[in-house]
Amino acid sequence: MNQYLCSILNEYSTGEIIQMCKVINKDYNIYDPEDVRWSKLEYVFSKTTHSEIELLRKSCLSNSVVNDLIFTFYHCERVIKYFFIKQLKSRMDHIVAFEMSIGDSRVDICRINGSSYAYEIKTEYDTFDRLETQMQDYLKTFEKVYVIVPHTRAENVRPHIPDSCGIISYRVNKDNEFVFSYAKRAQKNICDITFCINSLSSSDMSYLLRLLKEKDFRTRAEKKDHLLEIAETTPIWKQYRQLLRHKYENQWAFITEHFDEILPIDIQSFFSSNIDPSLLYTK
Repeated sequence: MNQYLCSILNEYSTGEIIQMCKVINKDYNIYDPEDVRWSKLEYVFSKTTHSEIELLRKSCLSNSVVNDLIFTFYHCERVIKYFFIKQLKSRMDHIVAFEMSIGDSRVDICRINGSSYAYEIKTEYDTFDRLETQMQDYLKTFEKVYVIVPHTRAENVRPHIPDSCGIISYRVNKDNEFVFSYAKRAQKNICDITFCINSLSSSDMSYLLRLLKEKDFRTRAEKKDHLLEIAETTPIWKQYRQLLRHKYENQWAFITEHFDEILPIDIQSFFSSNIDPSLLYTK
């Protein structure tokens, strides 16, 4: 951690730092100009003088300050996502995606190879209120579904998930790295192709029709009706997984190629944008 930031943090209690991190995490936007991010940081560091903030500013980027604070003191969803995909990025022939929309839900992380996997993260700061609804959507779409929770919540989450859902727990080691382990293995689901088709965009439907060597249609409704008609008599799961791989493979390739150039807190943002990191990490 930056020496000036360490000095500043000595003015605050651990509780105060965690509350500051909550505000920073909520307001952080990688696309904000540096001046805007520093103004937000100065507002949060209410006990710190302007001259102290200026010393810190001369020594590093605002993104680095946010990253250091969140990853040291506030283990929110951003942190868990980073460490979890860090262990997935070396797997060959896997495509990983963030925030895939399915039904009324958005899955935190999904993984596609010969099979499909969904991972929903619930940190120490999250409730399980929406988990049952989320699981219903995921189980219709992904062959294996996992919830990722702190090791202290692995038993507490069981009443909120179906029997087929698996549990991955995590703990932090002495090096502040996250270690993941299976508390319960997921069972393979029988997915619902009708539900999956209904969740596709018009362009996704066009690509799926192309994979099936079928003609395209002008409207989404026509495409959907034709795909549903095909699915009634022909298994199309292989093509559906091919569609998902095609949709996310370039974004995932960008992340694996530039992983060490991206601050951990920004991994999901770069997955969405695929912008050269050097263009955003400038003073």
